[in-house]
Amino acid sequence: MEERKQLSDYLAEVFIVFGATLTVIAVICAMVGDEAQGVSTMFDLGRRGIPLHTVAEYFLSSVCITVLRMVFFSDVLFRRISVAKRTIGMLLSVIFLIGFFAYRFGWFPVDEAECWGIFLVCFGICFVVSAAVSIAKERLENKKLESGLHNLKEKRYENMD
Repeated sequence: MEERKQLSDYLAEVFIVFGATLTVIAVICAMVGDEAQGVSTMFDLGRRGIPLHTVAEYFLSSVCITVLRMVFFSDVLFRRISVAKRTIGMLLSVIFLIGFFAYRFGWFPVDEAECWGIFLVCFGICFVVSAAVSIAKERLENKKLESGLHNLKEKRYENMD
């Protein structure tokens, strides 16, 4: 049974995505900000920080990614499609979205294969970390549910005696 999400749940997801992406860009900025200063609008300030326009763009991308997640993982549109196919569809959609944002906002030169390679490596690392955290969270929740069910069964049998 799927529980209905509230607006606050979606906002929490937006801010989780936003926080994670800003953390990644802050680390990259600290490492290569000065070298990338003339190449990308994300690094207009070099190692000194992330420009406000980039922060706003990342917030917009976080909203879009959350909407994509909502579309791909709700049963409204993709009822009979497996989770694996939904995940692949969402990943491709996010890559397309980031490519559009990169082109529109000058995040990186979209005509340079090296930039795409770096983006895809970073994206892949973030995806693997995110998937690992999600799997660990699901396993922990399943253990809690199993424990609760076990306790409930024990109490039921105690009350029968």
